[in-house]
Amino acid sequence: MSELTPSGRGARARSGLPPGAAARRSRTGEHRQSGSVRTTLGTSRTLAAGGTTGTTRTTPTSRRTAGASHTATRPGAPSWAGRPRPAAATKRPVRTRRRLIVMVVIAAFALSGLAARLVQIQGVDAVHYASYGTDEVYGRVPLPSLRGAIYDRNGNVLAASASRVDVIADDYLVTDPQAGLSRLGAILGLGVGTLRAKLSEHSGYVPLAYQVNGAVEQKVADLDLPYVSFTPDLARIDPDGNLFSPVLGVVGFGSQALSGLEYMENSLLEGSPGSEVVPTGPNGEGLPGSPTDVVAARQGTGLVLTLDEPLQFEVTRDLSHQITATHATSGVAIVEDRRTGGILAMVDLVAGPRGQILPADQNLAVTSVYQPGSVMKLVTISGALQEGLITPSSVFTVPYQISLGGWPFADADYHPTEQLTATQILAQSSNIGTIEIARLLGAQHLSYFLRDLGFGEPTGLGWPGESAGIVPNPDDPSSWSASSMGTVPIGTGEAATALQILDAYNAIANGGELIAPRLIEATVAADGTEHVLPVSRGTRVLSSRTVSELLPMLEQVTEDGTAVAARIPGYTVAGKTGTAQIPSSSGGYQDDAWSATFVGFAPAQNPALTTLVMLSHPDLVYGGLASAPVFSAIMGYALRHFDIAPTGGRGLSSSSSAPDSP
Repeated sequence: MSELTPSGRGARARSGLPPGAAARRSRTGEHRQSGSVRTTLGTSRTLAAGGTTGTTRTTPTSRRTAGASHTATRPGAPSWAGRPRPAAATKRPVRTRRRLIVMVVIAAFALSGLAARLVQIQGVDAVHYASYGTDEVYGRVPLPSLRGAIYDRNGNVLAASASRVDVIADDYLVTDPQAGLSRLGAILGLGVGTLRAKLSEHSGYVPLAYQVNGAVEQKVADLDLPYVSFTPDLARIDPDGNLFSPVLGVVGFGSQALSGLEYMENSLLEGSPGSEVVPTGPNGEGLPGSPTDVVAARQGTGLVLTLDEPLQFEVTRDLSHQITATHATSGVAIVEDRRTGGILAMVDLVAGPRGQILPADQNLAVTSVYQPGSVMKLVTISGALQEGLITPSSVFTVPYQISLGGWPFADADYHPTEQLTATQILAQSSNIGTIEIARLLGAQHLSYFLRDLGFGEPTGLGWPGESAGIVPNPDDPSSWSASSMGTVPIGTGEAATALQILDAYNAIANGGELIAPRLIEATVAADGTEHVLPVSRGTRVLSSRTVSELLPMLEQVTEDGTAVAARIPGYTVAGKTGTAQIPSSSGGYQDDAWSATFVGFAPAQNPALTTLVMLSHPDLVYGGLASAPVFSAIMGYALRHFDIAPTGGRGLSSSSSAPDSP
């Protein structure tokens, strides 16, 4: 009988068991064996069913073959009956341990990363992430700085910032749209329909009025409307109204400088804004609550100007009257301290559509150029004197008309050919005589003297939008046309600003030194400390000899020349008239459209003040008729205002002085 397997013995001992139980016991026994040869599933199943009590020992190959045979011959056998077993079952625990180790390492790395991130968020960057939540509720809002005040030379306030409030409504809080609506509109100057529309915007932040004063604020507060609140603001106040507006410029909402001196010196005036953290709404609007983290604003630096308020008022009044009387469209007047270049008055006026006289919307004296006419004859005469080509008594043959480059040039009034001295040519404003002198000087030298006297370059005032003017280039012959030697000497071949013309004549009054104009005399710190700015040094452009020859020639203009209307009782006056037709934007010149200028200084032999008056489109064509009388009125008041002693005619007065300390 064949050798029995352990499973066979177990099967025989349990021959009385039910078949299914025997099979389960057989399979359990197989798993419990260690190192012995297992029987096939087919044999175990046979024994469990009560079959042969013994079976032969087989090799693994024969067992697998037998198992396969049993599986194939027994219908309904389980699918796992013939599944091959691993050759080395002892390798399974090793692979499982490796997998567990890998999983533990991965989990450790993941947990370490989470822990590090948690430390970073809650420890290192806790403040940073907490600020995210704070930003949802609080916001940093700016605190506007108080702009520095602007004073005239006497300490009168010309511009200052004042505390104001903006009236704000939260339309989501409106429960009764009609309650107090009419009274609120009456206080703010808004119609009921306008207010109703504003309160229906559904934005939560509706500005109703900006920069209202304390009286208006109190009236609105007395209405006790739950949806109305107030936000602090600053307003720029000009105590003199619009008297200085073309010069001072405009400051908009938020104390933003937009033009004029406010814009030019904004870096000094604006100061440094502060900030604070307050509760904010979803649109960034401030909500009631105590501010935190307050950074105080720093007040701006104040400015003391060279302007004189009383003189500015008188100049404005005289110029306004003449614009009305001559039906001019605009006018400019400037008064300058001869020695320092300080501008004592600067007025820019325009005629409104209904004849009212209004301040210009910009400083025309600096930003607007025009063909100045005969006031430019100063360049030709002074240049020829400087070069020694003429003397005041040099005689020229002057016809009524000549032709240059195919263009006719003539004097203003007909006269036969005559002999005129250089002094007479300047006093009578002879175009032909001036052209004859310019021919001696030459085009290049004439161009150089234009530049030397400040034409074609900014004045040095530093004004935003200042025009440099238009003059021929001395180093570019192509900038000269065939007729330029006729147009440039008489002031119709170039364009200049009123301030450039004034500065050129002030150089004569200042002994031949061109000095840059200035508007700022001193700065004022927040604590009231005043710092006086130094006067810029002049540049010599003409010799003292040339000036001494030129002064009597300019004085002759007001004695028996074209500007007798510029005389001032008790003072000698030197100056020059200028009349030029206004160019058309489409080419050529406008019909019956002229600019009329007079510029001069007084006292003539010891000048203290230099003044220019220019009218655009006056009914009176000539500068000696339209502008010279205004010059006389303005200069007469200024000389008395600054206590400049009368000269008693043409004589020299040793007591006259510039208005540095009136």
